[in-house]
Amino acid sequence: MSVFDGTGQTQSQFQKSLNKVFIFYGGGFAAFVIVLGVLEQMGMPKEYIGYAFLAATVLLYGGIGVISRTNDAAEYYVAGRRVPAIYNGMATGSDWMSAASFIGMAGTLYLTGYGGLAFILGWTGGYCLVALFLAPYLRKFGQFTIPDFLGARYGGNMARLIGVFAAILVSFVYVVAQIFGVGLITARLTGLSFDVGVYVGLAGILVCSFLGGMRAVTWTQVAQYLILIVAYMIPVVWLSVKHTGNPVPQISYGYLLEKVTAKEEQLLKDPKELEVRGIFKARADAAAEKLKDVPAAMAADKEAATKKLEELKAANGPAADIKAAETALAALPKDEAAAKAAYTAARAANAPRAAPPLRHAEPFPGKDDAARDVARKNFLALVFCLMIGTAALPHILMRFYTVPSVREARESVAWSLFFISLLYFTAPALAVLVKFDIYTLLVGTPMDQLPGWIARWNVVDPTLMAVADINKDGILQLAEIRLGGDIVVLATPEIGGLPFVISGLVAAGGLAAALSTADGLLLTIANALSHDVYYKVIDPNASASSRVAVSKTILVFVA
Repeated sequence: MSVFDGTGQTQSQFQKSLNKVFIFYGGGFAAFVIVLGVLEQMGMPKEYIGYAFLAATVLLYGGIGVISRTNDAAEYYVAGRRVPAIYNGMATGSDWMSAASFIGMAGTLYLTGYGGLAFILGWTGGYCLVALFLAPYLRKFGQFTIPDFLGARYGGNMARLIGVFAAILVSFVYVVAQIFGVGLITARLTGLSFDVGVYVGLAGILVCSFLGGMRAVTWTQVAQYLILIVAYMIPVVWLSVKHTGNPVPQISYGYLLEKVTAKEEQLLKDPKELEVRGIFKARADAAAEKLKDVPAAMAADKEAATKKLEELKAANGPAADIKAAETALAALPKDEAAAKAAYTAARAANAPRAAPPLRHAEPFPGKDDAARDVARKNFLALVFCLMIGTAALPHILMRFYTVPSVREARESVAWSLFFISLLYFTAPALAVLVKFDIYTLLVGTPMDQLPGWIARWNVVDPTLMAVADINKDGILQLAEIRLGGDIVVLATPEIGGLPFVISGLVAAGGLAAALSTADGLLLTIANALSHDVYYKVIDPNASASSRVAVSKTILVFVA
């Protein structure tokens, strides 16, 4: 009997067995991280640490999938309806906290400040709607999928098929983002190419969800949650202790927010900052001017590039400069459409960097009362939309079919909120802690003394991290830093000076977040097609085993 199969056990006995399994698992993973930390101190290469994390996590999730394999329809679709509330809450938290939450939430707050809180309020508020209006009624209904519920509630196959279409559309768009996150994290963790990282991640997803369906996905997601929350919390606690002496970042970061606010006021008046932002403004204005008469701008650009090349050749200039001038001439747009696109992109890239730094703690920024009122209304509208969207996600709603009772459906939503809040209440603190480090340790540093993590991330993806000495003074200004939101979490250990093993752990946490959501989304698509289209519409007499076989086939095809 599988450890994840409660057959022959009471619900209480089953939960006690699960407690033992996951305590043993947590201790084993902690020991694994400690051993890698010791090996790093003994000289183990970083690449090997990355491969160890990738192999261990993918094999672990795949192992749970093999152990939890099943061909029983109830087990495959709804995990036998015996998942305890606390574990369903943990699995739901893992299912929800995708790469967007793990990687992107703190980055969004870093870039948008107070406005980013709309995502936290909206996403957590959505679970209040689920608890009050959806979860208990779905469990009471007692079927397998959300289109099932719609078909029974509104009658006929039309509502069911509309539900299938909506579930597939939402899930497919969402899963693409997760797979992108898998490729990005794997590339950073191991040095593999982005494409290879995508296929490695998909292999782990398939081994898990293909063999055991919802039963395997549920227990894999519990394991993934434990990894992702520990990976998220360790660097934040470390930075909090480093800067404030307090290990509770949710409480201590207000002290640093005051310092960040003071630094922002300094940067608004700093002559060097103003000089760099002036250069970006001139570039944006020049691009806007070129868009007024694209053919004339193309001719002027070609004439200037040709003249520069001829002058270098006439003066017998350095070969490197001549080659650069030839490359610049060859790279000029070849037609009016390409030129218009290039000038538009130049304006879009330079205009934001010409603006003064965002005040992190300022609510609803605007030039006047009317603008601030619009910002306030947009904030509230975004919260509302995110709440409704969260409450309607099919891969989240189907989790509430897996609990034993209506009461446990409500309890599992409460547990979901608790487990999600652990990360969401930490993300604002992480954003401020990283911003404090960037403002105080990076800004004002000589360009030849920048930390190595900047160059390493530039190799992974220049859109995530890039610096350039725009005003040629040899000192890094804030406006000279191009930082993508996704880097805030993934680079936190390096920003804080932590060992690489913690960077590997954070990457493994991000991988867990992306894989857990991708598991649920792929299963949602496959189950909707196999159960609601094949069984309910095409062949109502199909046996349970054939329905599961069709779902597995579709799962591979979708992946």
